[in-house]
Amino acid sequence: MNPRKEQIYAVLEQMKRENRAAQERLTKEASLEEYRSLARADVQDDVPITVWSDAFQKALDENEILRIPASDEVYYIDRPIRIPSDRRITADEGAVIRLKKGILTIMFRNVHTVDGTHAPIVSECRDRNIAIIGGRWEESLERRRGYGRSGMFDENRSYYGVSTCMFFNNMDGLTLRNMTFAHCGGFAVQTGDITNMHIDDITFEECYADGLHLNGNTERVSVTNVRGQVGDDLVALNMYDWQNSSVDFGPTKTVLCENLELSKDSGYKAIRIEPGVYYYDDGSSVDCGLYDTIIKNVRGIKTFKLYYQTPRYKIDGGEPERGGPGSGDYLFFEDIDIDLDYPLDWFGEYINSDPVRGAFAGFEFGANIGHLFFENINLKLYREQFPYSYLFCVGPKSCVIDGGTMEVFDPYVSCEVGTVELKNIRVNGAEPDDITPYIRAVTFDNVNGDGRSSGTGVIANVVYKKGDE
Repeated sequence: MNPRKEQIYAVLEQMKRENRAAQERLTKEASLEEYRSLARADVQDDVPITVWSDAFQKALDENEILRIPASDEVYYIDRPIRIPSDRRITADEGAVIRLKKGILTIMFRNVHTVDGTHAPIVSECRDRNIAIIGGRWEESLERRRGYGRSGMFDENRSYYGVSTCMFFNNMDGLTLRNMTFAHCGGFAVQTGDITNMHIDDITFEECYADGLHLNGNTERVSVTNVRGQVGDDLVALNMYDWQNSSVDFGPTKTVLCENLELSKDSGYKAIRIEPGVYYYDDGSSVDCGLYDTIIKNVRGIKTFKLYYQTPRYKIDGGEPERGGPGSGDYLFFEDIDIDLDYPLDWFGEYINSDPVRGAFAGFEFGANIGHLFFENINLKLYREQFPYSYLFCVGPKSCVIDGGTMEVFDPYVSCEVGTVELKNIRVNGAEPDDITPYIRAVTFDNVNGDGRSSGTGVIANVVYKKGDE
């Protein structure tokens, strides 16, 4: 095993031990049923319901461990519940916790959250040691509502970049296990500025945006056994992000994402991994890179999108958002099946196989990566229909819409991948003798004719080994 990979596993095993030890020190326990007197009767769709918001909050304020019993009755919530440090919520099988209809805010968050949109987070008061185990966690939505229309931090949307059911940041030691999320209009879970995060055995049912949306300034993360139906990314590692999707910007280090399976009926079969350079209000910047990361045993994903992308902009008279490609090093992709039967982004350049802009791939890179590893990758290509489809591409992307007036991507990006090591790669069932036909470095020369659409991708060194070598 690669020594760097061994180190990642060792660090994360130590992290899980630390999280478990912190949780084992918790002792004061209560059942939510003991706080029933604080629940109140309400009506939804002419049906009587019980709202438990006050009971949840009081129970969490007074106890370290809160047990939610199984019940034929749904536990409704109508406002954000704040979880203090040193807490565990344990929900029995059959416990359903649901946001009441019409509630457009988050369901749960930790107490000392901070908005890092405008300046780096510097906080003397970080939360610690929070766990949620078990339970079915639902919103009352039937479609994605959009940013600012559900999953808001509060009714005033005082954290512009929060759009989720549960939000955690500015803390150490988060554990989420054996949970099911359903009918989430925004992200199911959004995090950032966290060390020691253990997420395991998560299921999504009819969720409409990202499942796990993990933002920057994060270190020591294990995400395993994640499955289900989402409308966008199953897991997003967005160190850089748009301001409507994050309040945490910065590097992410030492990550394992393993055993991920997207359902066949999910709308967007991608995993977004987004490095980038982010600028704060005072003009200072941070490289939101990704380092020491293993992504392993993934099914149902067509494209891993590891490139800097700004919001679309007008080609004539518009300006892309300030920023630039981010960085990364020692990224391992292993045991992954990809059926690339169509371009994930359904733009004309890809559908019609434009020879300049039409390259798409199972792995798309628009970042400066030092060391990149692929092992045990099974790829199906359909080159009779899409001749510019690849295992991986490096470099800028460009697609224009609205009659050629709007640019979707960032064609001015230049970036380089240093050393790529590939082993046991199968394309359409066979190991190629030569891997070069399946990789591409993309170069644009003022493709939009606007003076800012020239970019170059570079692959410095390729080491290819067949399975028996």
